Amino acid sequence: MKEAWSTLFMGIVALIVASAVSAWMTVVLSPMLLSAEQLSPSRVEVQARALGIEMIDPSAMRVIVETSSHLILDARSQSDYDEAAIPTALSLPVKDFENSFPLIAPMLTPDTPLVVYCGGPLCDDALQLIGRLNEAGFVNTSLFLQGMEGWE
Repeated sequence: MKEAWSTLFMGIVALIVASAVSAWMTVVLSPMLLSAEQLSPSRVEVQARALGIEMIDPSAMRVIVETSSHLILDARSQSDYDEAAIPTALSLPVKDFENSFPLIAPMLTPDTPLVVYCGGPLCDDALQLIGRLNEAGFVNTSLFLQGMEGWE
């Protein structure tokens, strides 16, 4: 009987030690784990792909900035733009499109390559702005989905 209690006690100790090691590994390794948000595309990305909008990745965006090959438009609010913006970007807040667009329109032709961005992959201001630009006849548009979040 004493041997059965000893075996039971050792089993309980082994279970406690295994649980502690497991908890420790979770804490230590959790910064390396990807969140579900990082593994699955955002709603904005899914919509953009469904609309056939070209996506620009961060390395391509750096080349665009360095070469000035595209006009870069920031769809965020003016105050967000004033706080920080991608170099060479012009502010065209989608929420103030009617007032802001006439200031930028003279710089555009229907063929002008445009890259539009906003705060990050969960922000849909850039996607909305692309829609407004397309309605106005400017269809050479691309989306920098990572936006300011990916630029910084």
